[in-house]
Amino acid sequence: MTIIVKLFAIVREAAGVSELSIDLAEGSTVADARDELPRRLPALAPHLSGCAFAVNRNYSTASARLSDGDEVAVIPPVSGG
Repeated sequence: MTIIVKLFAIVREAAGVSELSIDLAEGSTVADARDELPRRLPALAPHLSGCAFAVNRNYSTASARLSDGDEVAVIPPVSGG
């Protein structure tokens, strides 16, 4: 299956792209997608531990199963005031 990953803020800057497609095995989870990202884009490795993930615009847990065509957003923590 193929998912679309959207990157925001510091993870987008580190990756140098705002979006990419990833092929995963059927039955893969958000955690599987998260683990695949630094394999494809090693610069993301130091940034992913604090990120939240959303599937199809809804915040999601790492154990949530993905389906073909899902959009996974990687949302880094925000600071400031």
